[in-house]
Amino acid sequence: KLPVCTTEQGIEIIKTNMKKLNNWKDLYDLIPAKFKETNKLKKTGIAGIFSASLELTKEGLITILQKKTFDKLLIKEKK
Repeated sequence: KLPVCTTEQGIEIIKTNMKKLNNWKDLYDLIPAKFKETNKLKKTGIAGIFSASLELTKEGLITILQKKTFDKLLIKEKK
């Protein structure tokens, strides 16, 4: 069974790294190393962190930025 990065895990990862989010940071950089080992793991890592970032944006804790279609997703702590 493939391990997955859940939204709850993603939220914890983002909150743990909140001090690093005072400037724009690539969402991909927050994916834990164990979720970068294979393509299948990368997909679950990206999905978990992305869904977590949407939830934290909804809560008003972070801001998401994408400059153009298919460009990097950047996040930053909302102050």
